[in-house]
Amino acid sequence: MQPHARRALEDWHAAWTAQQDAALVACAAAFPGLGRMDPPTGCCDPRLKVERPGEATGFVCFDDHGRATVDFKGIPQSALGRTLEVLFGCDWFDEGPDGIAAAPPGTYSWDDNSTYAEFEIQVEPDATASICMSSVDDAVALLDELQTHLAGLGGASGEP
Repeated sequence: MQPHARRALEDWHAAWTAQQDAALVACAAAFPGLGRMDPPTGCCDPRLKVERPGEATGFVCFDDHGRATVDFKGIPQSALGRTLEVLFGCDWFDEGPDGIAAAPPGTYSWDDNSTYAEFEIQVEPDATASICMSSVDDAVALLDELQTHLAGLGGASGEP
């Protein structure tokens, strides 16, 4: 490879790595306890994981387009419901007029045809829920809002 082409490629790689690192920092700031997984992650790199029993367990990863997937389980239904209500309003997921917080057990989903984002919420009989948001640009907003509502329940640590 020609030296000037090699330097350009190295600069591009450095800029891409810096962008991915900034995404990791933003997500970890929004949701304390997220920690970077070492490759191989079993998914796209970079990837963060969290283990906060009673609050959330799962991961956040980033695709090559800078979009994130948030896949969390074991979230108190009330905290996730309030989070989604603040971000999206009620009735986006066909769970009824009172939102996910009051939804009966089941799977609720929504696909955003304009951004190609996919959302799936699973409400469990034990009043916990899971969320899988794929290809979203606003993962930090979700993580920050979820952190706020978990802290309101008295469980989440708040600031690191």
